[in-house]
Amino acid sequence: MSSVLNEIQSIYSSLSDKERNIANYILANPEEVSRSHIQELADAASVSISTITRFAKKVSCRNFVEMKVKLAGGSEAKEAEGIEQTLFASYRDMLADVQSLMDPEPFSRVLNYLKEAKRIFIYGLGSSGLAAQELNYRLSRMGFISEAVTDPHLMIIRSTLLQEGDLILAFSRSGQTPDLLQSVGMGKDKGAKLIAFTAFGQTPLTELSDEVLWTVHPLRNNFLLTGLDMSTLYLIDRISLHFLSEKDREAMYLQTVEAIRNRGKSE
Repeated sequence: MSSVLNEIQSIYSSLSDKERNIANYILANPEEVSRSHIQELADAASVSISTITRFAKKVSCRNFVEMKVKLAGGSEAKEAEGIEQTLFASYRDMLADVQSLMDPEPFSRVLNYLKEAKRIFIYGLGSSGLAAQELNYRLSRMGFISEAVTDPHLMIIRSTLLQEGDLILAFSRSGQTPDLLQSVGMGKDKGAKLIAFTAFGQTPLTELSDEVLWTVHPLRNNFLLTGLDMSTLYLIDRISLHFLSEKDREAMYLQTVEAIRNRGKSE
């Protein structure tokens, strides 16, 4: 995937309104922009040519032409016909995007935080609550002491009672949800560690976080619905597969499989 798209995602929250107009248009139409004249992008984003030139430098390009070349190099021809094929291509590209955002070193540190945590609280509001519930389901079946917290009032209650050794996993695409930020801030004050799953860099959430795992920016995928997106599920699967490779975790997971299978059966 294009390094320009990753760069835009990482600095998105720090951009001005006009720069966000450019970013939004590029994220939604990278292939079109790679073939466009600078004036065409200026008209589409309702900005000046000089604003586009400054924007290109912000995403580590010398000028608009270099930005176009990088966008073209990261784009694949999409020949899919029909909504089903387009959806498939969209999922494929989303997985490629999240893989390109994955940095092994922070991911390894996240795994260590999970191993060392006394208790794990997984926060998510709205559609991010689905991710919190899914990850909690996985972790609890592998023997972790974890809880998904998807209600803002309960989130504050839990954060009030956190302590050193506890770990918060916070799902938030924007990284700017007020209720979640209040709760994770309280948790940090109590000594808990914080890992963010988010699509936006340089936000209040990333500033508070000890580690960040990146999901795909919503505008990079035309089929990104309001539920659990593929990039978030990919990260959850990566975490799950790592711990399932440990024999004791796998054994605990299999115990839960057997318990569920035998639920309701008489002795």
